[in-house]
Amino acid sequence: MKQMIDYAQDDTDDLVMTNGDFVLTESTQQHQEDLLLCDKGDYKINPTTCVGAFSYLDDENIQGLARAAGIEFTKDGMQVDSIVLAQNGILNIDANY
Repeated sequence: MKQMIDYAQDDTDDLVMTNGDFVLTESTQQHQEDLLLCDKGDYKINPTTCVGAFSYLDDENIQGLARAAGIEFTKDGMQVDSIVLAQNGILNIDANY
């Protein structure tokens, strides 16, 4: 499995700094979260990227969320093995760079 290294973010999406330097970390999960939660158009450089998970909350076809996530993760360069929406509403993701 290849690691994706990027700047670390805290729980409020602020960059983490130590001794005046940005902290680097494995960031696959952060990239997945960003792709899921952001809406199309949020990234000016690539306005067709992202899933917009909150738009699926009132959708009767909630399985469309898993499909959209798989498409976006693949476009971002991940190898998607499975994305399953469990009965409890948890999205179980098995995807890595």
